[in-house]
Amino acid sequence: MSECRSAQDKAKEIIRIVIKGSSGYGPVEEAFEDKVVITRDSIRYEYTPYLASETNPVRKWSYKTTSPIFQKEFDTLALLMPKVMTMEGFFVKDVGAITFTITYSDKSRGEREFFLPGDDFKQVFSVIKTMVPGCEYVPAVLLTSEDYEENEIRGDN
Repeated sequence: MSECRSAQDKAKEIIRIVIKGSSGYGPVEEAFEDKVVITRDSIRYEYTPYLASETNPVRKWSYKTTSPIFQKEFDTLALLMPKVMTMEGFFVKDVGAITFTITYSDKSRGEREFFLPGDDFKQVFSVIKTMVPGCEYVPAVLLTSEDYEENEIRGDN
């Protein structure tokens, strides 16, 4: 029986996490959609502004790794995802959507869309931020009030 259970658990192992964001209400010059895709051995990001410009360009990056540290962070993230997928949330009108899509090893998927600020996902986003290479900006969808407070303190407005 334990062999069946472990096979069943393996079949539902999370293999891919996609987090999509959008800017919500605001000036068209600042409107965007973005997407972070994470697997046990990679992370990639796409940022697409509604109107690309010199100050708001399209950004894309992708990294592949064999790092056991990265894999451990992915495992930590995978453990947090069931809580996100079952979380209750209020609807906030003036923020963009944050959509979580999880793909399991049996190819099934789960998806949830929230109209909540990033601070409601602070624990999950802090894990992902450790997975973002140091030479890249934090993806917009992962920003929380802490990121804005840090930038104000440093004067990075």
